[in-house]
Amino acid sequence: MFPWALRYLPGPHQEIFRYQEVLRGFIRHEIFRHKLRIPEAPKDFISCYLTQITKAVDDPVSTFNEENLIQVVIDLFLGGTDTTATTLHWALIYMVQHRAIQDRVQQELDAVLGTAPAVCYEDRERLPYTRAVLHEVQRLSSVVAVGAVRQCVTSTHVCGYYVPKGTIILPNLASVLHDPEHWETPRQFNPSHFLDKDGNFVVNEAFLPFSAGHRVCPGDQLARMELFLMFATLLRTFRFQVPEGSQGLRLEYVFGGTLQPEPQEICAVPRLKSSSSGPREEGL
Repeated sequence: MFPWALRYLPGPHQEIFRYQEVLRGFIRHEIFRHKLRIPEAPKDFISCYLTQITKAVDDPVSTFNEENLIQVVIDLFLGGTDTTATTLHWALIYMVQHRAIQDRVQQELDAVLGTAPAVCYEDRERLPYTRAVLHEVQRLSSVVAVGAVRQCVTSTHVCGYYVPKGTIILPNLASVLHDPEHWETPRQFNPSHFLDKDGNFVVNEAFLPFSAGHRVCPGDQLARMELFLMFATLLRTFRFQVPEGSQGLRLEYVFGGTLQPEPQEICAVPRLKSSSSGPREEGL
């Protein structure tokens, strides 16, 4: 009832406030650095936002100000680190669990990228299977099972149900990601959900891990780029497997802000390439 009181009560939660101030200090420093730059065309989010602050300086109702800029950057930090890292955790677990799929991803990466020094985001158009596998990771793991809390601003009807004004609404994203009407095998890891009969990548309208509409995740495109580049680079560089003597993988969720996998050990074995024999492996 009184969330503000948490700042004055002792306990381990005080560590959160300390980290928050460290992060806010870092962002303030970045904003200051941007202000010192020679005026030029905006090249990043902070630059664009500072430009909007300048344009709206005489607007009394403008919400463009430095405090809001700090909070938006914090939101991007939180959304872009926790959910992205958790999705990658699930991706590695699924690759270990489905060795044949991991092999096929690596074969596609080797065939398409060849000796290219790095993976580029534009490469995704030439890597339909890798792209499909990553989408299936996002679908099945359903890291953010429930979307952002919303409030109905006016009374309405949805699918025949009356929803009065003021109703608190929690979008159930997992329900559509696991809906048997939209997915052939909703509870199984199946990259074919995103491939046509010719192996081309296809979009499924029920793929909504970032929600939809006006309240879609603002970091949608950033997250897609991060996930693709990290996943493709990791799979191109390493083979992932459980350590010797392991009891196997645990696929149960740890419930929290996101649905995280349980802590467990996975080995990353470098994939060394030879021009005469193709990809091979060598343990550390």
